[in-house]
Amino acid sequence: MCGVFYFLCSCNILSHKIDKKEEIVSFILKCQNADGGFGNNINYDSHIVSTHHAILSLLLLNYPFHETNVYLRSNKGESIRWKNNTICGDMSVFVNNQDYNYTQRTIRDNVCGYIMTLLNEDGSFRGDIWGEVDTRFVYSAVSCLTILNQDHLIPREKIASYLLSNYSICENAFSWTSGNEPHAASVFCCLSTLFLIKKLYLINEQKIADWLSMRQTKNGGFNGRAEKLTDTCYSWWIFSSLIILKKYNWINKCALKNYIFLCQDLENGGISDNPDCLPDICHTFFGLAALSLIDNLSGSEQSLHLKQMHPVYAIPLETVQRSKLAFYDVDMV
Repeated sequence: MCGVFYFLCSCNILSHKIDKKEEIVSFILKCQNADGGFGNNINYDSHIVSTHHAILSLLLLNYPFHETNVYLRSNKGESIRWKNNTICGDMSVFVNNQDYNYTQRTIRDNVCGYIMTLLNEDGSFRGDIWGEVDTRFVYSAVSCLTILNQDHLIPREKIASYLLSNYSICENAFSWTSGNEPHAASVFCCLSTLFLIKKLYLINEQKIADWLSMRQTKNGGFNGRAEKLTDTCYSWWIFSSLIILKKYNWINKCALKNYIFLCQDLENGGISDNPDCLPDICHTFFGLAALSLIDNLSGSEQSLHLKQMHPVYAIPLETVQRSKLAFYDVDMV
């Protein structure tokens, strides 16, 4: 599912036409399980991150989340979705059969119901039924609930308290879990979540921006933690975080841009994690997303003509505006 999102969003940034949209939607819907969540592939267990990627992908494809689906469940535990994930034959064969019961719900209702089953008392969210907890899952949950216009379900005070419990006073950054080493991607997740729940005022923005800006190395790229190697993905995690904090001029944008260019495979296309490494769809997405932010802050001079990304939702701004998501009209820069 993450690969689908990386592909769709990368094409969108490049204004590249996407073929076979119906087939892509069909695949995504086939990954939704009876619990309302999405797995990373068909017949995979639901996970909050793959659910987040599914929602973002459907949003990019302009899918109507309010559309009603008929969900059938057999007494043997088998789950069947009638609409969109099409079943051949007459629905009455199932509805009038005592071996089945059915409900009518929208994808929005099912996804939100699933997400809320993962909420813990302290404001954290589990990733799946197995109980792993970290700040990624809070961001995925809050982003999905906001996108689906169900943000009234978000326990803002508890979430803010949980996120702050993962803040390192010594290093002035957020870790994945309390007491562990701060990580740039966790900083992005926490800042984006605090932005969406309107709690950014609870943090010291300057100190966090200091930590983020110190992640830039001599080659222009960012590392995610102190004394670690650079990686293209941090170009997005860190630069988008600095935009949220309105401190994007604290780093050398030109050097960062050149680092991403060095990671591009000029023969085969794509972007890798480091120069001279093999490209992949994940780092291609993060590289393009970061270049989009840099490009749209640099004005028309030597423009790459990339669609502008929203630094919080991690999708193009035009998609956010078209869908009229919360904060769609907020000037992030």
